[in-house]
Amino acid sequence: MEEDIYFERLKEVQSVMEHSAGESDRGITLIIAAHIEDCLRRIIESVLIDAKETKSLFEGPYAPFGSLSGKTQAAFVMGVITRSERDRIDAVRHVRNVFAHEASASFEHPKIEKICRKPVVDGGRMILRDEFLHMAQNVVFPLLYRNLSLGSWRREELTQETINQWSATDNAEKT
Repeated sequence: MEEDIYFERLKEVQSVMEHSAGESDRGITLIIAAHIEDCLRRIIESVLIDAKETKSLFEGPYAPFGSLSGKTQAAFVMGVITRSERDRIDAVRHVRNVFAHEASASFEHPKIEKICRKPVVDGGRMILRDEFLHMAQNVVFPLLYRNLSLGSWRREELTQETINQWSATDNAEKT
């Protein structure tokens, strides 16, 4: 079964690459950002309780994890992505937002250049467009399988019985 999940993720990456082929810079950036967002949702869901209410955290007009920003912040404070991953995802998000709101945007656009000149993106080895795409792809790969590693972190619904056990343990330790 686990092999099936790995194969599914490989097909997922292939699909993203196929959809990106021939796309404009704007299109590629939007596709990569959407894929990162999907990965973050899987990661966060892997540590939350398995309840119908979990879905409402991601969907709907007031969903706290409904945006890439919300998912990124949540994943970071939950300790399921690193600070470096958070910074790189934020760079992708900022570039995506410029492409989404500026009709004339390209990798030569001053706002995008400013984002891509930061060390989190610019390794100084390639043109900015390629540095950005390289960085964005490198942030995706570790996220693809992260939720599988975090399965043991999944929380269970808190019950009164558990609270009572905590109280009993605390009282036993005091005596």
